[in-house]
Amino acid sequence: MSTKIYWFSGSGNSLATARMLAEKLPDAELIPIAQAVHRPPEAADLIGLVFPVYAFGPPALVETFINKLQVKPDSYVFSVSTCAVTAGSTLHFIRRALRKRGIRLNAAWTVRQPENYPPLGGTPGLKSQERTHAKADEKIALIAQALLSRTAVIEKSGLFWRLAGLLIYPSFRFFEKHGADRPFRADQSCNSCGICEKLCPVQNIEIRNGQPIWLGHCEQCFACFHWCPQNAVQYGWSSWIRRYHHPRTSLSDFLQQHQDVEQQAIFCRGTEARF
Repeated sequence: MSTKIYWFSGSGNSLATARMLAEKLPDAELIPIAQAVHRPPEAADLIGLVFPVYAFGPPALVETFINKLQVKPDSYVFSVSTCAVTAGSTLHFIRRALRKRGIRLNAAWTVRQPENYPPLGGTPGLKSQERTHAKADEKIALIAQALLSRTAVIEKSGLFWRLAGLLIYPSFRFFEKHGADRPFRADQSCNSCGICEKLCPVQNIEIRNGQPIWLGHCEQCFACFHWCPQNAVQYGWSSWIRRYHHPRTSLSDFLQQHQDVEQQAIFCRGTEARF
């Protein structure tokens, strides 16, 4: 039985969740969505989508990838969304995107992980993080058991949050397309290392004259903010906000993702040149 778990992550919460699931499932392959969206792998028997919740909905890149997702007629498809409080209307939007492709969502869960969205104040203290991680680990273990037995579980948020998401999420997506990355800047501690450029999953950052420039198609994952070694990336007046990344992930995980994306882009350009 083949298993593919596709993940999208900025701070590492969703990557850590996907990694723990892969460790508990037989022959599971972890694939970054930022890579797979360029060259979708072949279908698998068990297919998972693991991603964070943004404004009560899925990241735009996840929906883009669903439009290219390869499945078998009998593939078992599941989603796991990570969030600080509630998934809101995420299930609605994921189901809708899959339904357009004629794909059934067999199971869906939500795993709570530490808050890390700077516009909402950033991340709580270390002890709070540890408690949240421990509860998340327990939930992930239960999800893995359900997947091994192909249990059909669909977790829904409360009605209020689902309705709130139907209003807030479309506004967030509009915001993404119209200046969501304008508040980003690099302060005087920037040493032009280029890591922010290298780890952006959608290649939205370029280093020009030694400074990062955001190009207007930000996914709001805040990987550049949380992983900057100098804490030089700011979002508005955010210098006081605590940086965060899941302790079971590393900068190299995200740099490797970016390298894979670059290789895919080079391949695609070379393929186009031959035709």
